[in-house]
Amino acid sequence: MSTGAHSSRRRRARSPGRPPVDEEADIRSALLEAAQKLFLKHGFERVTARQIAASAGTTAAMIHYYFGNKLGLFRAMIERVIAPLRSLLVDSLAEPGASPDPARLMGMQMRAIAENPWLPTFVLNEVLAEKGRFRSTFVRDVASQQAPLVIELLERGRASGRFRPDIEPRFAALTLLSLCLFPFLSRPVSGPVLGIKLEGEELERFIAHTVKIFLHGIENRS
Repeated sequence: MSTGAHSSRRRRARSPGRPPVDEEADIRSALLEAAQKLFLKHGFERVTARQIAASAGTTAAMIHYYFGNKLGLFRAMIERVIAPLRSLLVDSLAEPGASPDPARLMGMQMRAIAENPWLPTFVLNEVLAEKGRFRSTFVRDVASQQAPLVIELLERGRASGRFRPDIEPRFAALTLLSLCLFPFLSRPVSGPVLGIKLEGEELERFIAHTVKIFLHGIENRS
């Protein structure tokens, strides 16, 4: 019998208890990826914890162990996408004299959405819909934490003279978010009608186009 087979048998025969750190990371990541695929295909309500666990090659008990329940798994999915964006905003605001860079934020945000196609579908069906199941969770855990940072970034740019003095940072923040998110929400229509594929080199050109439109509207050109 090969060494790999012995190793595999040892892993299967390991006594119950907390998994090793590297195995924990693998299981957690597998559950997140399985949930993303299944939620995107079937919707949150129709997918069970057992289906997610089976797709990830583990048991439903692991969902409870790592995330508490299916809602906790959803929160972790969102956090994995949002955390790098939040870190970028916090770092950008860490130095009082630092020049704001919404272009970098927009690029990172649009690439993150492109890499996670389940996200715009979730926002549309579970947050923006009239009876969106996760609206309050999204408002509390995501929007209420992210939006003030974007507004502060824009306020700082206006105060420094880089952005026009007449812009309203709250409105500009909503415009920024809309420009970044709506193209992905509209994919089912924009794809067949306009032939736009937000991927690869075309995605990068579209990001550059979107950033240019936004900055042209808010930058102080006097």
